[in-house]
Amino acid sequence: MVSHVLVLAVLIVLSAFFSAAETAFTSLSVLQLQELKKSRPRRAARIAMARGHSENFLTTVLIANNLVNIAASALVTQLTLHAWGDAFLGVSTGLITLVVLIFGEVTPKRLAISHNAVMCVYSVDVILALSWLLRPLVYFIGAISLVLTRFFGAAPGQKITLEGVIHLVDLAQEGGVLEDDKSQMMKTIIRFNDVKAQAIMTHRMRVFSLSSEETVGGVLERLLEEGYSRIPVYSENPENIVGIVVVKDVWRAYHENENGNAGSGDAGGAATQLKKIMFPPVFVSQQTSIYKLLSTLRQSPANMVVVLDEYGGLAGIVTYEDLIEEIIGEIYDEDEEEDREKITSLADGSSRILGDTPLYLVNDSLGTSFPIRKSSQTLGGFLLDLAGNIPQAGERITTEEGAFVVEKIIRGRIVVTHYLPPLSREEGT
Repeated sequence: MVSHVLVLAVLIVLSAFFSAAETAFTSLSVLQLQELKKSRPRRAARIAMARGHSENFLTTVLIANNLVNIAASALVTQLTLHAWGDAFLGVSTGLITLVVLIFGEVTPKRLAISHNAVMCVYSVDVILALSWLLRPLVYFIGAISLVLTRFFGAAPGQKITLEGVIHLVDLAQEGGVLEDDKSQMMKTIIRFNDVKAQAIMTHRMRVFSLSSEETVGGVLERLLEEGYSRIPVYSENPENIVGIVVVKDVWRAYHENENGNAGSGDAGGAATQLKKIMFPPVFVSQQTSIYKLLSTLRQSPANMVVVLDEYGGLAGIVTYEDLIEEIIGEIYDEDEEEDREKITSLADGSSRILGDTPLYLVNDSLGTSFPIRKSSQTLGGFLLDLAGNIPQAGERITTEEGAFVVEKIIRGRIVVTHYLPPLSREEGT
């Protein structure tokens, strides 16, 4: 009698072991496996091998677990019949079912979820050995299961996707592991190859440029007023960019006059035309990813690229500062007003959003899912496509995920909008 009870206890322990092993392997994430490869490389290699043949591995665990549970039930039935007869058979069956559920299924699986990496490390060798011993039975059951799953249509396997990684970053942010700004930086870097030049460029309407025929002495005052360090240079009209001039080169040329007088602005270096000191421009298309822009900017001696539209006309410019701001947010010079935050949350739950804000940033900040198309990388482009014409200031553009009121528009370009979330559509603008 005592020996039977000991055997029953062993069977319950085995049931708990196989249940925990099943849950541990199915819940082990790719990140956890990578960590195990660093700390326990040999065991991690075997775990990876088992996961690579997950169908056979899980079939082995399920076969072993069911055999153990059936053996436990059979043993309890035999003990009941021998000791009390069939009158107590129903009671004993209910009790063993309850014991298996608590100690052989639910509790081990809950523990395995919390300690899945440790469980995988200490169970993988046992399961692999059983898989080899039960190979004929595993293959037979696996073959039948494969036929049935193909008949009903097998579900696609899990794959690591870009959106899945971004979802992990969101979870880390919600859990307090990452701060909001760090979370946004990580998501921007992850999307580096998907964000296009069109989304971050300075639009041609805002580009300050100079004529190649102008002289060094003639542009100094304007350079001081504008405060830029690199200026596009055009020939004949501002749409035809032919070079990039660096302000320090302008100063150097200005001081290299015939008499060497720093204040002279009417001879020698001061009369040098900008086309003599400019760098040749580097051109990219609007659809160039900012990942490629980074390498292109490294090749540009002026650290600036000129963005062309689909017809070869000027669309805008991109500098290193634009790329850095895309990752860490706006950078302000000492003479710049800090009033150009892309998205400003207002007290009533609405937001003020600049028209040149990348659409993916709008989606991340507002929790919306506005479609990002080739022609609409920014909020302004999206709203223009949606409206079908050039809206007027004060015009309301309604979407399923909220409404936008155009606050400012310059030469057909949406500059500032006021976003009203769905619950605030009927509130005052």
